[in-house]
Amino acid sequence: MLAGCTTPYRPPVQVAGSASFTGLGAVIAENSGNPVDVILVHGMCTKTDAWAHGAVDAIMTAIEPGYVAKPRNSESSNIADAIRIVQRNEAVRGVPIRFSSMIWSPLTAGLKRQLDFDRTGAATDCAVDAECRPRRARFNGMLKDGLLNDCLSDAIIYQGDSRATIRQKMVEALDATFARQGAGPLILVTESLGSKITFDALNAMLEGKAAAPQVQAARLAASRLVQVFMVANQLPILGLADQVALDRKTAGLLPAADPLQRFLALRQAFPRSAGRRFSALTVVALTDPNDLLSYRLLPSRYATPVVQVADVLVSNRPTYFGLLENPVTAHTAYFSNPDVGVIIACGSFDRAHCK
Repeated sequence: MLAGCTTPYRPPVQVAGSASFTGLGAVIAENSGNPVDVILVHGMCTKTDAWAHGAVDAIMTAIEPGYVAKPRNSESSNIADAIRIVQRNEAVRGVPIRFSSMIWSPLTAGLKRQLDFDRTGAATDCAVDAECRPRRARFNGMLKDGLLNDCLSDAIIYQGDSRATIRQKMVEALDATFARQGAGPLILVTESLGSKITFDALNAMLEGKAAAPQVQAARLAASRLVQVFMVANQLPILGLADQVALDRKTAGLLPAADPLQRFLALRQAFPRSAGRRFSALTVVALTDPNDLLSYRLLPSRYATPVVQVADVLVSNRPTYFGLLENPVTAHTAYFSNPDVGVIIACGSFDRAHCK
């Protein structure tokens, strides 16, 4: 049994052709003691403050020798009556690290409750009982309740008529977060669907589809941004919803720019913030190949002289006999995988600034 249990990408593997990159540790070391800001945005599935604290703990454990999670010294606030921002202050070698985590899943909770009627439970006799609970195989029930009803439903909701509303709520949440930050470096860590929501919101701000102060705040944030870590990247599949189905006459056309490509193009129009010491923006995608809902970035679509791109493969859970990795945890367990925290904290080669 043990011989049939493997984790092929532990330790992680950097895909050939990817750029080498540093992590949060290098940003801290090169920032002369000034605060560093980190924004985290979760992806599909219902999340709580526990997700935010777990993600921060994973990063801090990798970067700070002997780190022990302290009693929650965080503050939370609700923005736009829906998005919860969990703020947490830490320090590494005397440098303040200000974490702001966006919990947006309350926005979709009401709609997803419409699917509760088909949740897996103790089977009933659907031919006669008032409540029908079909007999469902245990593994199928787990996929139905978790991966579909709670997770994939978020993507369907966002790609439909609710997109404008959710995007506007994220604009307001990002603007409130930027207002509490200074002019130091900014790191963005997005997960799954959260990547698209975040870049859609930033693009709306940068394109002037927001109030003037919000546009200015987004421009400053874009110029401060030095690293982006995209966990469980879904842009390739979610970007299909922003394109028109091709026919024979248009089959040779290139796909439309996805939100990350648009953001990188918009960012080029704004000057870098004063004192920035990084010559290029780093964009890193972390993917478990057995995560059915995630994709690599393909550096060729994004890399420029001022943008370096890397794909990193990780194993979130064991693969059994080469046949199966639990598809739910393959997509949802990135921040309980210590390798993910190490990559964000230390990069692909830099261990000088990590334990």
